[in-house]
Amino acid sequence: MLTGIPAILVLAGIGLLCSALLILAFHKFRSGDNEVVELILKELPQTQCAQCGYPGCRPYAEAIANGADINKCPPGGTETINALSRLLGKPAPPLDTTGGDGITRIATIREQDCIGCTLCLPACPVDAIIGAPQLLHAVLSKECTGCELCLASCPVDCIDMLEVQEPLAAMHTETSAPCIHCGDCIEACPRDLAPQQLYFHEKSMDALETLRLMDCIECGRCDQVCPSGIPLTQTFVAAKQRMAKKQVDIERAEAVRNRVDRHNQRMEQRIAVNSHPTDSAALIADVRSRQ
Repeated sequence: MLTGIPAILVLAGIGLLCSALLILAFHKFRSGDNEVVELILKELPQTQCAQCGYPGCRPYAEAIANGADINKCPPGGTETINALSRLLGKPAPPLDTTGGDGITRIATIREQDCIGCTLCLPACPVDAIIGAPQLLHAVLSKECTGCELCLASCPVDCIDMLEVQEPLAAMHTETSAPCIHCGDCIEACPRDLAPQQLYFHEKSMDALETLRLMDCIECGRCDQVCPSGIPLTQTFVAAKQRMAKKQVDIERAEAVRNRVDRHNQRMEQRIAVNSHPTDSAALIADVRSRQ
């Protein structure tokens, strides 16, 4: 009995060694495939919208590495197709729009039914829905990819998918219709702001501060009622970013001035301690004149 134990141990050791070698070989030969998948994944938009027919961008990247078509990503569009074409050395086919029934749709929210729960906001993979708690939400049509992921998140089923009668590319262009001063956006604003005036003074930081731009909650109500289709919310978001940057610049400049003042104070103290009173007064005056 005892003589058989060493043989069993030897066989077990050989088995473990073979298993380890097989695992190492698997990872070695698979590493090339993994690198290809990662390179493909970097070119995809990471919206995880599943419009390509796969549950996410990584599964689609893995499918492409195994020979799947490179033109099934609506959010990425032609830009992503061209990038994948260059990466893989394949021809760049036109975007495949035959998924589903072939009809392009975008989401829209019925304002009379929206309860402001915000559950649809995190569900949108491209941040195309804007709103705040207990206030009406809105969909930015030019950002919506029609993935329908927001539908399941809405507890009151107030989101509809509407057919787009014109290409999305046409919808994504900036409107050229001028403001007609109708005042509809002022009446629609839940924060009692004047979107019309904010739009006209978008370049004036002082005017925007007076008009309380930072009180805007970006709910999108003004966009919905504007008969000219002006992207008011988008304009206000950009203006907020400029105001924030200006405030940062002001704070940095103030910090530099404070450092200079502290430095000069230390210099004056050292001069006063180490110099004759008459000489120190002259030196301090010279330091101040250089500021």
